[in-house]
Amino acid sequence: MIKVGIIGAGHGGTSILNVLATLKEAEVIGICDINPEAAGLSLARQLNTPVFSHYRDLLNRPGLELIFEVTGSSAVREAVHLDCPIGVDVVDAQVAKLMMDLFEELLETNKKLQNEINERKKVEEALLESNEKLKEIDKLKTDFLSTVSHELRTPLTSVIGFARLTRKKLEDVIFPQVKSNDKKVETAEAQIRSNINIIVSEGERLTELINDVLDIAKLEAGKVEWKMEPLSISEIIDRATASTAFLFEQKGIKLIKDIPADLPNIKGDRDRLIQVLINLISNAVKFTDKGSVTCRVRDTGRDLFVSVIDTGSGISNEDKEKVFEKFKQSGDTLTGKPKGTGLGLAICRQIVSYHGGRIWAESELGQGSVFTFTIPVDKRINVRMIDKDTLIKQFREQVVNVAPAPSRGKKIILVVDDDINIRALLRQELEAVGYCVREAGNGLEAIKEVKVEKPDLIILDVMMPNMSGFDVAAVLRNDPNTMEIPIVILSIVEDMDRGYRIGIDRYYTKPVNTENLLEGIGALVSRGASRKKVIVVDKDESTVKTLTGALEAKGYTVEVVNDLEGCIRRAREEKPDMIIVDASSAACFDIVKTLRFEKELENSFLLLLGKQEQDVIEI
Repeated sequence: MIKVGIIGAGHGGTSILNVLATLKEAEVIGICDINPEAAGLSLARQLNTPVFSHYRDLLNRPGLELIFEVTGSSAVREAVHLDCPIGVDVVDAQVAKLMMDLFEELLETNKKLQNEINERKKVEEALLESNEKLKEIDKLKTDFLSTVSHELRTPLTSVIGFARLTRKKLEDVIFPQVKSNDKKVETAEAQIRSNINIIVSEGERLTELINDVLDIAKLEAGKVEWKMEPLSISEIIDRATASTAFLFEQKGIKLIKDIPADLPNIKGDRDRLIQVLINLISNAVKFTDKGSVTCRVRDTGRDLFVSVIDTGSGISNEDKEKVFEKFKQSGDTLTGKPKGTGLGLAICRQIVSYHGGRIWAESELGQGSVFTFTIPVDKRINVRMIDKDTLIKQFREQVVNVAPAPSRGKKIILVVDDDINIRALLRQELEAVGYCVREAGNGLEAIKEVKVEKPDLIILDVMMPNMSGFDVAAVLRNDPNTMEIPIVILSIVEDMDRGYRIGIDRYYTKPVNTENLLEGIGALVSRGASRKKVIVVDKDESTVKTLTGALEAKGYTVEVVNDLEGCIRRAREEKPDMIIVDASSAACFDIVKTLRFEKELENSFLLLLGKQEQDVIEI
C-alpha cells in the first residue's frame, strides 16, 4: 500500500482525497492547506485523515512515498520540490488532474462493471432457481408416471389375463358349438373374435408403453439394479435377433449378421443389452419396407462397435440427435399415429452410457440409417474370493418343520398374492392345464400352507402385507426341508437381482404373458426337486470334509476333484451350480480362465477359497 500526502485542500485536493479514499492500494497519511476552512480539510476530518496547516509538517510524515501538490501556486510548487525528502515523488497539479480524470473514468467503468456483475448474478440466481424448479417438476412428473404405471400393472395383468382366457374358451369351447346359418350370428361371432383380439393386442401395447415409462423413470432415478457379468456380444445379438425374427417374417426383410469370430468378452447386464439391440432392430425393421437389416460388430481392441444398419427411409439431420431425447420420434407425427412412447432410444442411451459406451445415429433421408453403440472390452473376470470360515458360516441354516409331500397324481402349485383377482386368474389358468392350486393371501399364510403340505412349486408376489415375497423366499431357501421347492416371483416390483440372490428360480413382472409363465412353470415342475451340484477342487482333506458336510446338509450334491483336467472335464459334463477352488493351488487361475468364458458354464458361480474377500480378479 502506497502512502500519499496532499498539499492543497481546494477543489483539486478534495477530488484527489475522494478518489484515493476508495482505493485499497493507497493510504492518505495527511493533507495540508493554509486555509483552515478549505473543503478538503473538512472531508479529511470526516475520514479521520491527519490535517496540517504547513506543508513541511506533511513532508516530515514517516513513510511518505508520494505527494500531490495541487495548490496552483508556483512558489509553493518550487518550495515543495526543494524541501521534499529523497525518495518521495511529487506530482504537480496538471499531472494530478490527468490522473484524477483517469481515476474517475476507471471508477465509473468499474461501477458499471459491478452493476453488470450484480445484474448477471441476479440472472444466474434466477436461472438456478428456475433450473431447480424444473428439476423438481421433472422429478414429480417422473414419480407420478412411475407411480401410475406401477398401479396400472396389477389390474392390467387381470384384464389381459382374463381376456386371453376368455378368447381361449370362446375358440375352444363356445364357437365350435355355435352352428348357425344366420348371417347375424356369423357377423356377431366375427365381431366378438375381432373385439377380443383388439383387447388383448391393445393391452399388450399398453404393457409395452408402461414398461418404457417405468424403465426411463428408474434409469433417471438411479434405481436400476444392474446384473453385470462377463458376456459374449455374439450371444447377445443371437438372443435379440431370435426375439425379433417374427418382425422380419412379417415384412419379408432379410437379416444379415456381420460378426467376426473370437470376439473378446464384454462386461454388462445381459437383459439390458438385449433390450438395447431389440429396440434398435425393431426400429430398423419398422422403418424398412424392403431390403435388409444388418447387425455388425467391429473390435478396436479397447471397445466393440455394435451397429444396426437398415435400408429404410432414413432420418433427417435435425432429427438424428432428437430421436435420443425423451418422448421424441423422427418424422411428422401429425401424418401418422405414433407407435410408441418415444422413449425407446432414450432408454438405449441410458443403458449404453451406464456401460461406459456411447450411442449415435448416422443417416440421410431415403438412404437408410446406421445406429451404433460402443461397449468396452472386458479385461476382468467376475469371480468371488472368500475365506473358508466365512463360507461355512453362510451355509448355516434355520429349520422350519414341514409335512412331506404325499404321493399324488396332480402337481400342487401354491399361489401367494394379496390380490384376489390375480389369484383367481392364476387358478383358472393353472387348473386348465391340470395343476392342483392352493392359495395364500400373504406371506405368513404361505409359510403355514407349506407346513401343512409341501407344494411342487410356489408363485409369489413381492408386495404383500406383513411379510414380503422376498422374505418368504428367504425363509424357504434357508430351510433344508423346503430349499428345493421351485419358486417363481410374479410381481410389479422389478428387482430380479435381489430375487436371484435369494435363490428364486424364475422372475416375471406383471402384467405377464401367461403362456410364457405356464411354460416356465412346466419346466420347473418337470425338473422336480433336483439337487444343486457343486464341484470342489481342494487337496486339503480337512477343508474338503468341512465343506462337503456343510454343502450336503444344505442340500447340494458335492463332487471332489484334485486337478485341473478333472475339474474342467467334470464341469463341462455336469454344468454345476457352483465351483469352489482353493486359491492357493497352482491350477486355480488356469481353471478360472478356462471355465469362466465357457458359454454353457456362464451361470456356474465360481468361488475361490482365499485369505481375503474380493469380488473381481484381474487376469
